[in-house]
Amino acid sequence: MRRFLFFVIIVAIFLAALYDWNHRRMEKRAAESYTPGTATNLSPKDVQILSSIDHEYTTLVAAVVPSVVSITTSKRVQAGYTFDPYEFLFHHRLQGVPREQNRVSLGSGVIVSKEGHIITNNHVVSDMDKIQVELSDGRVEPAKIIGTDPDTDIAVLKIDAQNLAPLPMGDSDQVKVGQLAFAIGNPLGLQETVTRGIISAKSRVFDDSTMGFFQTDAAINEGNSGGPLVNLHGEVIGINTRIASQSGGSQGLGFAIPSNVARRTLESIIKLGRVVHGYLGVSIQPLTPELAGHFGTSDLNGALVTQVTPGSPAEKAGVKSGDVIAKFNGALIRSIQDLHARVAETPVNTKVEIGVVREGKDVILNAGIAEQPADLQAVQQPAPPMPLASATPAVEENIFSGVFVAEIPAARRASLPENVKGVVVTEINPDSLAAQVSEGLRVGDVIEEINHKPVASVEDFENFVKQLKGGDQQVLLFICRGKTRSFVVLPAR
Repeated sequence: MRRFLFFVIIVAIFLAALYDWNHRRMEKRAAESYTPGTATNLSPKDVQILSSIDHEYTTLVAAVVPSVVSITTSKRVQAGYTFDPYEFLFHHRLQGVPREQNRVSLGSGVIVSKEGHIITNNHVVSDMDKIQVELSDGRVEPAKIIGTDPDTDIAVLKIDAQNLAPLPMGDSDQVKVGQLAFAIGNPLGLQETVTRGIISAKSRVFDDSTMGFFQTDAAINEGNSGGPLVNLHGEVIGINTRIASQSGGSQGLGFAIPSNVARRTLESIIKLGRVVHGYLGVSIQPLTPELAGHFGTSDLNGALVTQVTPGSPAEKAGVKSGDVIAKFNGALIRSIQDLHARVAETPVNTKVEIGVVREGKDVILNAGIAEQPADLQAVQQPAPPMPLASATPAVEENIFSGVFVAEIPAARRASLPENVKGVVVTEINPDSLAAQVSEGLRVGDVIEEINHKPVASVEDFENFVKQLKGGDQQVLLFICRGKTRSFVVLPAR
């Protein structure tokens, strides 16, 4: 015991000596010289313009942020099973009982009315059990869905709250490429995030949508969906909705729904309880260099009409199959998506002027836009191939070598348009030229015209084929595939 106490005393003396030595060493150390900077080499006059811009940016953001909300949605989903010993012991069930968990998603939105209406994306709130909105002042409010429109990806919510600051909707038709734009939202759960960029392009189209989007390089990430894209006046010019990215994060390729589309959807939902889209009544396809030559135009802009719905506004206006719709109310039609978007955005009962190219000549027609039928998509879906009758082979040594056709079987007509006339393709030799054309014929197609001439029977088809000069001649076909009609060019050999 004495040895231990002696050891403790020695250690204490050593530590005290070490502390005293270190304290004395610190007292002898000279203080570091430190003179902080007090002014820059710039005067306010040197950066007057930048200071003004900086002030305007912060003023703009301060005015807009209170109108932007964060949206949290949740849904109860089944996540497998949990082991239940009672079930195992008494009922010998090994699978357990279903286990549920909450799936939570984040998004953004913008307040657009003093009554509490909020615009966001349909995909943010679709199929969710619970929706909560958090305002910039920290208030959290439950939200109810007033209406949705999957076609435009717009949803309208409403909260019961006071002292709201709605943002005005700008005119997206006046937006120009290159103008400044600010994206505000809740990316990755980081509320009230502001990013700045420009409008990089307009009328960007995607295969899963008929509308044209704004493209912006303002950073947009997951959680920004449904938030506003605003201009320098604090007006909403777009609703942020998607990105193009290889990494999953922002790569400067963000896309927004134009505000005029969002406003029309909002007003339709509030006034009618549903969304009304314009309807012209034409089926269309893109122009290709091969098709353009057959319809008297060298311009690849426009939409080629393949079918006009009986009784539709297009039929009443005099639109015909084979017309190329080049203009809609004076605006150039650049693609089939462009025409779809302009028709869908046009208010019902509006009179519009349609410019078409018909056999190489410009023709002006007038149509009244109607409401899109509820079953439009179902009508346009192609039917699956059905068993066909015996076939007649086409004449050899031309573009139709190896193509077999027959009269349309009575059982097949139910899957085709009521007014269909022609012959049905029953077999195509896989080694034939027609089989090698990816957009060419398929078994089950009905050939209605060859080089603008109607084909009413197998005999008509054989007579036309005999007149073809081997495989050195392009052939324009008008075919029906299920309920859908289209023009197809079979190339020369």
